Amino acid sequence: MELWDLYDENRIPLGRTHPRGEPLPEGTYHLAVIVVILNSHGEVLLTRRAKEKAACPGYWENTGGAARSGETPLQAIQRELREETGLVAKPEEFTLLLREDRRTDCHFDIFALTRDVKIEDIQFQPEETDAARWMPLKDWEAVAGKVAPFLCPAGDEQEFYRRLEEYLQGRRQFS
Repeated sequence: MELWDLYDENRIPLGRTHPRGEPLPEGTYHLAVIVVILNSHGEVLLTRRAKEKAACPGYWENTGGAARSGETPLQAIQRELREETGLVAKPEEFTLLLREDRRTDCHFDIFALTRDVKIEDIQFQPEETDAARWMPLKDWEAVAGKVAPFLCPAGDEQEFYRRLEEYLQGRRQFS
């Protein structure tokens, strides 16, 4: 059974855990992480959600998932990256682009990572991911969250894309 740490609306840990898959108690949140993987050709790596997924099966998304109890956001994104793609990255390779609080039932940390990798080198996690593709960043921006089957990693799309552009220009610190 996977457990999540619970937080209040201000991201303050409540000192309690909650089993994944059960409705969260009112006024509580868990932590989720996402990584936008970019290559040197200006493309973003997307993975397709497996058909077995309860929410949005077959949709293209950025790698991510829920932090487990006791994990920091960096530990969670490293694990999710490894599990869903087989890729390994050190904590210092990630840049925290954006923190979003109280989106649905969780707080989100959205990271960026630069990595050139061949699609045939991606290792899929059964029942999680079943395909991957590189998509030009501008094409992805035009459809992410607007056209099925593409999910957008951020609720505040304007700020997210602004920061992503700054990341591509070399910025690695965001407040």
